[in-house]
Amino acid sequence: MKLTHIAITNWRNFAHIEFDLSSRLFVVGPNSSGKTNLLAALRFLSDVARLGLAAASENWGGPERYFRSGTERASFDLTLEQDKHQIEYKLSLRKESSANDQNKRDDAANEVIEFPAGNRAVVDSEDLMINGQPVSISAERVTESDGSYFGERVRSSFDPDSVVQSASRFKAKNVQISLLHQITRIAIESIRYIHPNPKKMLERADRYDPDHGTGFFQHAGRFSDQQLDSVVDRIRPIMAAVVPEIPNLSYQRMGLGTELVFYSDTPVHGASGVYSHEQFSEGTLRLLGLLFDLATLPRDTSVVLIEEPETFLQASVVRSLPSLLAEVAMNRDVQMVISTHSPELIDSELVLPSQVLMLRSEDGETTGQLLSESNDPRIKAVVSAGLPKSQGIDAVNGRTIPLGTW
Repeated sequence: MKLTHIAITNWRNFAHIEFDLSSRLFVVGPNSSGKTNLLAALRFLSDVARLGLAAASENWGGPERYFRSGTERASFDLTLEQDKHQIEYKLSLRKESSANDQNKRDDAANEVIEFPAGNRAVVDSEDLMINGQPVSISAERVTESDGSYFGERVRSSFDPDSVVQSASRFKAKNVQISLLHQITRIAIESIRYIHPNPKKMLERADRYDPDHGTGFFQHAGRFSDQQLDSVVDRIRPIMAAVVPEIPNLSYQRMGLGTELVFYSDTPVHGASGVYSHEQFSEGTLRLLGLLFDLATLPRDTSVVLIEEPETFLQASVVRSLPSLLAEVAMNRDVQMVISTHSPELIDSELVLPSQVLMLRSEDGETTGQLLSESNDPRIKAVVSAGLPKSQGIDAVNGRTIPLGTW
């Protein structure tokens, strides 16, 4: 199942943004324009599908932290394609007053009392469209402990007289719709985020934190030797080409075998000056983390979110990233959304104008548009002339440090 269109309303600094998604999308824009927030919206949806709304909302700090300031509702509209089916999924959330406020409201009887929004988000609606026809997914709902809900069982709202001719065919159609809904939920749940922080990677943790890479070497130790050998064989030539000090990446298990140490070469017992990952530079550690996470993506991964993959890397290495990412996307059959500040990345011939989403911030609100759809004459001139895409982006969004202010 592939995501083809995304629309988001009242999420953090976005009043509304929508865009098409192909195999890869590169998100560009000035600092604080919302690149991280855009990736966070997809991560939030994945958490809702995986954990339920109550747990996901709590993890994200409540609606006050992720609803756009001053708004009471937020919504997410996704269009997906599965074989010949086009599926439209919409989730609408609203703030709800606290339980105490609700009790006070009930006790007040005929009094009209205004209460501020509380710290809970509840589902206003969860809607599904298959091939342009509405499907009800609200026949039964699983109620969370805080009263919020999320649909789990599906029934068709198709007219049985016009769509199917018999009860058995109607049942078969209903099962098919239920299956498509579950596949939709799995596709949203299977969004993965990659953003290893070199310093955090060195910190020990029993549970891997993909937000920062904390517990990375304990996480790596959970893979079998067979899996690790395959992963390291894939990563080794890349590390050797990019980092001359890592000619032959190798690993050994430590302690009970639950933690790995990576080496620049196969360590010789008793040798001095062994070069382990604790001596790797920040750029080398981050590259190792990125490559390892890409090589160990779960089989059900639908979309990979990568935050500024160019960080700590040499410009010539960054210029080769589009080829690597395109190969991963094709071989693993995944889509990618990548935030970046790097002109070396987006100016690649492998990155099309239809794959670059440019964010713009004006008057405290962020909007976004694909370069291929921009009506800005500066962008159109660059795209039509085949010039480096970063030139048009800089012409529109460029920022410079003013001289004479120090």
